[in-house]
Amino acid sequence: MKTIYISIPMTGYDMREQRATALAWQWYFEKIGYTVINPFELADQLRKSFLEIAGCEPTEAEYLHEDLMNLHICTDIFLCNGCTESYGCMEEVDKSIEYGLKFSFEKDYKIIDPYGIIHRTTALNA
Repeated sequence: MKTIYISIPMTGYDMREQRATALAWQWYFEKIGYTVINPFELADQLRKSFLEIAGCEPTEAEYLHEDLMNLHICTDIFLCNGCTESYGCMEEVDKSIEYGLKFSFEKDYKIIDPYGIIHRTTALNA
């Protein structure tokens, strides 16, 4: 089974826009047969657990730890634009290299129709 992790920068970005971007990519990759690990879904689950158990929200380090822990079940990682300027994304890259994941990059895709359909401009994992 192919499982892809969406690595997307968060700090300094509009969270609504980043969440929508991650969701669009999740939809795309699910449509082509991947199981998708969306960091926003991980964050929502972690936040809910922390609030129920500890009565507080997780720290940024705890969110990142949760993301990194989920990379071991992935076969691929998808790097969204801006990842090279994000500490968290670069930590995900390091862990992905350690685990031997295949890399794919948002810059290799483009939206070419008004319905938001995403088309690959190069072969996956080329």
